Amino acid sequence: MGTVSRLSRLRRLPRCGGLLSGLVAVVLVAGCGGKQKADTTPGEDGASAGDTAAAKQGGDMVPPEKMDEINRNLDRKRTIVSRCLAIAVDAKELPRNSAGKITLEIVISPNGKAETVRVVRATLESKMLSDCVIRHVQEIQFPELPKPYETSYTYGFEAM
Repeated sequence: MGTVSRLSRLRRLPRCGGLLSGLVAVVLVAGCGGKQKADTTPGEDGASAGDTAAAKQGGDMVPPEKMDEINRNLDRKRTIVSRCLAIAVDAKELPRNSAGKITLEIVISPNGKAETVRVVRATLESKMLSDCVIRHVQEIQFPELPKPYETSYTYGFEAM
């Protein structure tokens, strides 16, 4: 009698499988909706509004590969820029055991030249050091760009 009684009780339990699968279906349908269709209405020149906006945005942006190239160009100058500290130490503007950083703000023109280079933060106070670093950065030939590009870069210094 024990086995028959247990089976009959199991048959009387409510079935949740239908309810659960129904909830899953509702969640899936709700999650898939809501995506807006892109505007493909042709403009005066025949291009769609979405194409024109993308062209304007992409045409004026500095591509990531150009930004990487700019950083590589600044990295390559590290060795020569590090000599600026030795010059300032030899001129007795800084003590022999000097160490610190100089952060530059740089505006690169579309033709690839640094049109503005200025020190925005320095832990080493030396006009000779700052002028030397700025001069070396101004010598760099950067890639041509679609518009002026503003960036910052930090050089670290350690006396040997």
